Amino acid sequence: MSREVLRGVAQKWRVILPAILRITFCLAMWTLGVMTMSIAEAQTREQRVAQKIPVDRARVENLQRWVDAGHDTWCRDPQAVAAMVLRRVAPEFSNYDFELASLTTGNEKVSPTQSVYTFHSIDGRTSYGITLRRFRWQSKAAASPSGRIWIPVRSEKITRELLD
Repeated sequence: MSREVLRGVAQKWRVILPAILRITFCLAMWTLGVMTMSIAEAQTREQRVAQKIPVDRARVENLQRWVDAGHDTWCRDPQAVAAMVLRRVAPEFSNYDFELASLTTGNEKVSPTQSVYTFHSIDGRTSYGITLRRFRWQSKAAASPSGRIWIPVRSEKITRELLD
C-alpha cells in the first residue's frame, strides 16, 4: 500500500513540477524585463507621403553657372541643400531653427552622385527624407566634377501615430 501511495505522489509531482517551473520562469523573466510587450502596444501606424520634385535642366544649368560665378556656393554642400529643401517642404521647420527641434540621422551618401538626408523631429512622430542628386549632364556647365551642385529630386514625409 505504501508503494501505491508513493507512486501516486510521484505522478502528481511529475504533473505539477513542470507547471511550477514554467510559472517561476515567467515571473523571473517578467521581473527582469525580458518579456516582450503585447503586439498592440508595440505597433505604430505609419503614413508615408512622397513627392517627386521636378527637375528643369535649363534652370539647373543656369544655377550651376551662377554658383560657378561665386554666388550661393552652399549649393555644392549636400547637407545645406537638404536643409533648405526641408525648410521649403516642412512648415514647422520654416523658421530656420530646425537644428534645435530636429535630429539629422541617416545621412547616406548612396553614391558620389546621390545623397539621402533624413531629419527627425524631437517627438519622433515626424520624419522627412530628402533625396539629392548630381546629374551627369551637369558636367558640361560645371567648372569641375566636384563643383557640381546638388539638386533635390524627392522628398518624403513619414508620420507615425502611436496606437493607444
